[in-house]
Amino acid sequence: MENEWISVARKLPEPVSYFQGRKLPENFLLPESILLYFHDYPHEKTIISTRYMLIIPVVSMKYLINGREFFLNPGEALLVKPYLQRSVPEKENPVCTRLIVSFEAPYGQDYLPSQELFRVTEAATKLILDLVRFYLDGNTVGAIFALTMLLYELGKSRSERPGIQPSALIVGVLARINSNLVRPLSIKEIAQEAGLSASHLRRRFREEMGISLGEYLAEQRLAGAKILLENTTQPIGEVARQCGYESIYAFCRFFRKRSGISPGKYRKFRENNRGLVEVF
Repeated sequence: MENEWISVARKLPEPVSYFQGRKLPENFLLPESILLYFHDYPHEKTIISTRYMLIIPVVSMKYLINGREFFLNPGEALLVKPYLQRSVPEKENPVCTRLIVSFEAPYGQDYLPSQELFRVTEAATKLILDLVRFYLDGNTVGAIFALTMLLYELGKSRSERPGIQPSALIVGVLARINSNLVRPLSIKEIAQEAGLSASHLRRRFREEMGISLGEYLAEQRLAGAKILLENTTQPIGEVARQCGYESIYAFCRFFRKRSGISPGKYRKFRENNRGLVEVF
């Protein structure tokens, strides 16, 4: 009996040219900075990340993405795109075991699906196994290629539910905001750079992201403050100034309202828990 690969190879057409073959798309770049971890606990806190997060559930669970509810079941997968708010409500997820694949990828790569929800096919299941094995073996190249092929495969088995796909304009606004979190930006300034009126930008941002631009800026300003508190020894007053606050008291009120803890206590907590990663 002829081997299967020989039977398939016999179907190959005669080349039009023997000196030119298929090429990768122009500006094609593989995913990078890949990180895999396995969690079985919820996370009430809302997080905004600049990375892609591929969620592969073991049990049924609910995710909140920009305030929208996504019910995941085994045999499905969820791709959370950068700059979106996400959380895992504890009350509705007493058990939420899941594999998480976190990675970076340039916007617009054709292996990145436009939708969020997928059916995990038999071929995708095999690629997930390959991805985990490569990662555990320290084979980064193998893991990256397995992830790329997995994203391609998931993109072919999309869910019927609608997805979130920010426009190029809003992606540019998000990148501008997140390029320097400790530099305060006004909505007026961002709108001018985007070539829109402030009111038009506010409307577009809420329509596409599900939250107000002001709320997003506040969350990112908090993230910038946390970076300075964790990674520098600057006095609280200097951190406040760099985050755009003339008064340390106004900064402390803002920080406590957003995080539930004072800047000083937050810094001490992070110093005592250095090395713990706040991801999910």
